[in-house]
Amino acid sequence: MILKNRLFTRKPPKRNAKSYYIFCEGNKREYQYFCYFKELDSKINVVVIRPSPHDDNSPMGLFQKSEHYIVRSASNPSPKFEVLDIDEVWFVIDTDKWGTKIAQLRNKCSSFPNWYIAQSNPCFEVWFYYHFKKVPPSFEGKEVSKKWKQFIDNEIIRGGFDARKHPFLLRTAIDNAALNFQHNDANEPEIGCTEMHLLGQSIYPLVKDTLEHV
Repeated sequence: MILKNRLFTRKPPKRNAKSYYIFCEGNKREYQYFCYFKELDSKINVVVIRPSPHDDNSPMGLFQKSEHYIVRSASNPSPKFEVLDIDEVWFVIDTDKWGTKIAQLRNKCSSFPNWYIAQSNPCFEVWFYYHFKKVPPSFEGKEVSKKWKQFIDNEIIRGGFDARKHPFLLRTAIDNAALNFQHNDANEPEIGCTEMHLLGQSIYPLVKDTLEHV
């Protein structure tokens, strides 16, 4: 598949735009991906928060950062962001090495309306895969994040995933990821599955007109 870089006229969000506050575990590929949707349409405001080099990017580290940025309290009277009832907060995280710590994050999020997790197993590159492929992935070592990066960059996408143009295939990725999604006994995505389609399903109606008319 050949895709040219899609050049959109960037549109600052309207005052009543829905905001997405996305806390990423990774500080590069996830950040670049979501920045594609910033000012893509005036109906949406995308705020991507990535860890600094020495930040705690564990599940609970991300949650503590979200508290500092969003949750108003006696010890935090002026959080950085004012989150409205229509807005959503998302944690984009890999299964990778975290194990039961992600369950702790899910438990914390359950206390807040419109706070969600988009977990990929084992890594965010699973989401990249579904921008191009409909069938479940099958290759040796697919439970290892490093193997996924090699698989995506060397076998699935010539030159690797390009965040300047490939997010244009959001609708395809949503459909393919949803079609192949399964939970395991721990209520987490099975290997080769991702919850990113849930975040995509929320975002897509707000950017649909832009993506479909370019």
